[in-house]
Amino acid sequence: MSLSAQNSGRRMLASVALLVLCVGSSPAATRPDDYVARAREFIRIFYPGLNGSLKPVITDWHNLSGPDVLNFFTIELFDLEPKDTKESPACWCSNPQLNATFTFDWQTAKKELVVMAAGGPIAEGRQDKLAEEVNKHPKWSDAQIIAALNAAGPKFGPDHKAEFLRALPIEKLKPFLGGEIEVLSAEFSLRYRTFEEAHEASLSWIVQTTWRSSDGREATCNLAFEPFDGHLTSLMRVPVPPKDQAKPGRTEQEIRR
Repeated sequence: MSLSAQNSGRRMLASVALLVLCVGSSPAATRPDDYVARAREFIRIFYPGLNGSLKPVITDWHNLSGPDVLNFFTIELFDLEPKDTKESPACWCSNPQLNATFTFDWQTAKKELVVMAAGGPIAEGRQDKLAEEVNKHPKWSDAQIIAALNAAGPKFGPDHKAEFLRALPIEKLKPFLGGEIEVLSAEFSLRYRTFEEAHEASLSWIVQTTWRSSDGREATCNLAFEPFDGHLTSLMRVPVPPKDQAKPGRTEQEIRR
């Protein structure tokens, strides 16, 4: 695709996003393959109370399955209204209030959402602010990090696991995931870790689930939530191979055993 054609496509998709996100429709009326409309529904459900003046634009998109399928894209919401006496920013493209990337499975009947990642002040602004402070103190113990977090007043701190589990939006997720979800575990992550070595602050609830479709498919589905308002910040579904799937080098007799 040429650069001019791609830029033209981006402008068209931005217009589509503005239209779809401003015109209401019920979930039942939305086609499974109307990915932008479903993304709009997702944003409205999981980030309630959005300012009506925010302007949505598709800023990144990829055709993963052909030129006519838009199943992987990023929607960003921008505040273009002047503040006090200041004029609108000359370049608004670097400070979205919310950015959310979506990937839908175009090959299935229900076109399930398989990846979502959200950022920006609306989704995780307070979490990011505290994480910056924690990262300034790499020698802080877990107790010190928890004390700083609790002082910031989260709704779902590490000591409020029961409240967090009761607030999990499992039923709201099902229409987008197109299957049943079983929660396996929920743990609060203070820092990202690699081979047991602590790194930058995470400050997130990590929820591991099993996803099952009506046609017998199964996958792990990991979710992350920020602790202040319980906003969902990421979702990733990873397929699980069938239990009877043959491994390289295995014979039919070994599989039957």
